[in-house]
Amino acid sequence: MHRPGGTSSRRIYLLYACFVLFAGAVGYRVFSFQVMQGPALAQRAEEFRYREDLVPAHRGDILDARGRVLATDVPADRISAIIQEVEDPRKTAQLLAPLIGRSEDDIFAALTQPDKEWVVLQRRLSSEASQRIRELNLPGIVLAPEPRRVYPMGSFAAQVIGFVNWEYAGAYGIEAAYDDVVGGVPGQLIGERDAAGNVIALGQSVWNPPRDGATLVLTIDSAVQRIAEQALREAVEEQEAAGGTIIVQDPKTGAILAMASLPSFDPNHFEDVEDPGPFGNPAVSAGYEPGSTFKIITMALGLDAGVVTPGTTVDGGAYRELPDGTRIYNALHQEFGIETMTEVLAHSSNVGAMFVADRLGAEAFYEGVRRFGFGEPTGVDLPAESGGIVHAPDSPLWSLTTFYTNAFGQGVTVTPIQLVNAVSAIANGGTLMRPYVVQEIRDDEKTTVTHPEPVRRVVRPETAKQLTDMLVQVMETEYRGKFDIPGYRVAAKTGTAEIPSPAGGYETGDGSTIASVVGFGPVEDPQFTVLVKIDRPKKSPWGERAAGPAFRKVFQELFLLYGIPPSQPAELDGGS
Repeated sequence: MHRPGGTSSRRIYLLYACFVLFAGAVGYRVFSFQVMQGPALAQRAEEFRYREDLVPAHRGDILDARGRVLATDVPADRISAIIQEVEDPRKTAQLLAPLIGRSEDDIFAALTQPDKEWVVLQRRLSSEASQRIRELNLPGIVLAPEPRRVYPMGSFAAQVIGFVNWEYAGAYGIEAAYDDVVGGVPGQLIGERDAAGNVIALGQSVWNPPRDGATLVLTIDSAVQRIAEQALREAVEEQEAAGGTIIVQDPKTGAILAMASLPSFDPNHFEDVEDPGPFGNPAVSAGYEPGSTFKIITMALGLDAGVVTPGTTVDGGAYRELPDGTRIYNALHQEFGIETMTEVLAHSSNVGAMFVADRLGAEAFYEGVRRFGFGEPTGVDLPAESGGIVHAPDSPLWSLTTFYTNAFGQGVTVTPIQLVNAVSAIANGGTLMRPYVVQEIRDDEKTTVTHPEPVRRVVRPETAKQLTDMLVQVMETEYRGKFDIPGYRVAAKTGTAEIPSPAGGYETGDGSTIASVVGFGPVEDPQFTVLVKIDRPKKSPWGERAAGPAFRKVFQELFLLYGIPPSQPAELDGGS
């Protein structure tokens, strides 16, 4: 039997139940927002009202030893967009594309990101581009000042200087090594903002101004650096080589006057470099087997220990046979007969170098090699320095063959900075110095000067003098007319090193050597130690031919630049 009003009652109860559920849900949400999430939401609101902005500090300049600017800041702008305020993304993209160096489609995509409120469109705009953008007066487009790092001399000393990346942090070279000094400390602006994100003029705010970075003065002399870079470029081009390095050092202080390497890059356009290989500095990080230039070290150790003298003789056969039957030969299997230690250097005799190492013994030899700084970083103030590789008798990779080949610079890995620094110790009378490239740090409060730092004595002064005289004789006999410097007495030694093959053994064929010359002068009062290293020369594998002309050119121009008079004027008319 149907009861009038029954259906209506059920509907009322259902509606009441729905109302209760809805009211409960609303109440829960209110409770959740006000009680459970209240502190978090309040914090978010506070963060929106009081937003912190970092204000970049002005990076300090980098100057060469003559005061020339190698790196500095110039005014620039960053262009950004408040996406929801951009009225016409397509038109905005069309107008901005030719001004900021991005494609129209790329800009349009950036302006139409659904999950973004704010987007940076480009960094470090030129003043001309910024002015044209201001004239457009585009809604939602914001220009904010930020410094731009520039390198007025382009690729000049690029691997020494390094560059500043998009985050305005130093990358590579001095910019990285001294980033906390030259980079300064960013400022801080905490301001109360309105709904559009603008600072409220009468609101509460905190302003901590940035502290600008210090100015760095390098030991690099731009005139010497130019000499080195030009000589290196000519040698690499003439030899069709893969690259190379030239270092010029003051042997008395350890200061680096020039450090050039190829291939190189322009730090103003680092973002255009596809292969980042040239960013690194091979002068401090690229290990190689030095070949016969290392005979300077072997001979220094033998003379200092008293196991040989310049007049000590050895029967310089074409090879030496080891107890296991291994034969180690002179280059081109040459046989020199009876030769003095001076002639061992002149002939670049491998057998002669092995003779010296034999008289020293393995323990004294490797102790001396490490005393000269090989096998560990020199401590030069540049990033990513390698320590090289020296396998001593306590290494599982050492063998008697290793011992003898190390004596003439194969099987041992050095860096250019290690070798030039070790030879500088011979030039200055026997003291190993700490190499450095920053000579002054100037900030608003004080100027900090780098003082030369002796590391340790490596040989006696008498030994250094003996070896210097021997190397001068090598220049005046073996290298006369090849790359000697007429009128000046310079001590030097060449090297032609084989390149290890990944498959084992050494590479063969054209471009499979590293050719080098290292030396110092004038010997009466050494002012410069110079290393010229040419990687994979194709025209000639030999140090004297591939690297010798550049070595000669560098010294000739150094003597002219510094006004150093010749010690043997009569040689100027004869000579070579």
